[in-house]
Amino acid sequence: MLLPILGIISTMHYGGDVPAAGGDYAEVEILVPAATQEILISHDDESDYDILDWGLWAPEGFRGWGGGNSEDAIVGVTESSRSYLIGPITPGTWRIVIGKAQLDADGGHYSIDVTYHDAPTLTPRPRAAFTGAALKPGRRWYKGDFHVHSSESGDANASFDQIGALAKLRGLDFVNLSEHNTHSQVDLAAAAQATHPDVLFLRGAEITTYAGHGNAVGLATYVDHRIGFGGRTIEAVIADVEAQNAVFIVNHPKLELGDNCIGCAWKHPTTPWDKVAGIEIITGKWDLVERVFTPLVMFQWDELSAQGYRLAAIGGSDDHRAGAGTGDTDTPLGSPTTLVLADDLSEAAIVEGIRKGRTIVQLRGPDDPFVEVTMTRADGTAAEIGDDVDGVATVTLPVHITGGAGNLVQLWRNGVKLSQTPITSDDFRVTLTDVPGAGEFRYRLELINDSNNRIVVTSQFYVSAVADAGGCCDAGTSSLTGLLPALLLLLRRRRR
Repeated sequence: MLLPILGIISTMHYGGDVPAAGGDYAEVEILVPAATQEILISHDDESDYDILDWGLWAPEGFRGWGGGNSEDAIVGVTESSRSYLIGPITPGTWRIVIGKAQLDADGGHYSIDVTYHDAPTLTPRPRAAFTGAALKPGRRWYKGDFHVHSSESGDANASFDQIGALAKLRGLDFVNLSEHNTHSQVDLAAAAQATHPDVLFLRGAEITTYAGHGNAVGLATYVDHRIGFGGRTIEAVIADVEAQNAVFIVNHPKLELGDNCIGCAWKHPTTPWDKVAGIEIITGKWDLVERVFTPLVMFQWDELSAQGYRLAAIGGSDDHRAGAGTGDTDTPLGSPTTLVLADDLSEAAIVEGIRKGRTIVQLRGPDDPFVEVTMTRADGTAAEIGDDVDGVATVTLPVHITGGAGNLVQLWRNGVKLSQTPITSDDFRVTLTDVPGAGEFRYRLELINDSNNRIVVTSQFYVSAVADAGGCCDAGTSSLTGLLPALLLLLRRRRR
C-alpha cells in the first residue's frame, strides 16, 4: 500500500518592524486555510541584540507561548511542539503575538514564515487527564520544590522522567512544574505520573512578565500574562489564578540581574499582596544567593508582614536541567526544599497548606535540619505554623530539631531576632518563650550555621497577645528554655 504524501497547503511570509513604543506586545495576523492539520511557524528577530518572544492565539483563544524558543513552533491537531497545545485547527484569522523582551531605542524587526500542512508531521506523545488523587495518605510535612521547569519551557531540557527520578533520589515528595506561560505540560505530566507513584507532579506555571515572575500552584489552564496588552493588569492576573483555586507565589523578587534575567525582579507597584499566598525567599544555589539576595527578600517579607499581609515562606531551585547543569550557577532540583504541612500528598492538600502558611524552607536542600515547632494556645492546645494564637500573655514554642547539631536556633518576633541558642545534639529539644506585652505579633524560627548563614526558615505564627497580669517580666523578654519564667510566674500566682 502506498503511503500518503505529506501535503503543503500553502506557505506565507510576514515581515515588519517592531516599535519600541506602544506597549510590550505586538500582533501579526495570519489566515489559516481550511483542512489545515498542522501549522509550522518559523520566526526570527534578525538581530544579535534584540530579543523577541513568540506566542500563538487561535480564534478560540490561547494555543501556546514559546517565549524565547529558538526552534520552529508546530501546532497541530494530534501533537504540537513544546510549549504549544494540541487541538482542532479552526480556519480563519489567527494571531502570532510578539513580546518585546529586549529592544533598543530604534525598535526591532520580525521575519516569520508560516506553512500549513494537511497532515501531521509529529508523533503524538502519551497524555492523560489530571485526576487529583492523593499519592500518599496522612497528615505530615511533605518535602518538595515549587520551581521546576521541564522541557515544555523553552529554556529547559529536563524530561518528566528525569525530574521524577531525581526528585525521588533527593527524597522529595512533590515538584511544581512551573513552565513559562503555558499549560502544555499538564496532560503530559499526568501521563508520566503513572510511572512515578512516589513523586507528585503539581500543575503549575511560572507567569513570566517583563516586570516580575510568579508561580501559580495548582493551575489547570493558561492565565494571560501580557501585562498592559488590552488593559491587562497584575491584579487581573492574580485574580484569574485565584479563580482556578490555585495560589500565587512571587518568585525571586529581588533578583535584579538586568539583561541576564529579563523581568526577574518583582516591579509591579499595584500588586494585590492580600491575594498573594507566598514569597520565594531563596531561589537557586544557596552558595550564591543566600548572602546576597535572601537578606533583601527577608527584609521585604518583614515589611509586607508588618503591613498585615500573610505570605508563606517558599523556596525554589528554578531547576531547568534535572540537576544535569554545566555551570557554577546551576542548582539541583530540591535545593532549596520547601516543606508543607498537608493532610495528604495531593495537589489540593499542598495548595491548602500554602494557603494556610504552613511551610518551612530548607535553604540548602532536603538534608538540612528538620524543625518541628508548635505554639501553645491559652487553652493548652498546640497551634501550628500559620495559625492565629489569641489571648496569651506568654508566647511558648516547644521546638524539636533533628540533624542540627552544631548550628543555632533563633527566635524572631516582628522581623527582629529575640534570642539564639546552640543546638547541642541531633535530637534537640528546647522551649522558647517570650512575653511581648499586649499587641499583635508574628513569630518565626531561623536556623543558622556557625558562619551566621541562614539554613532553615519557618513561616510564621500570628499572635494577639494580652498584657501579663502578673507583671513578672518586662515586655519583650525571651527565654531559651522557658522554664525559669514559667516557675516564677507560677510562684507569683500562688502568692496572690
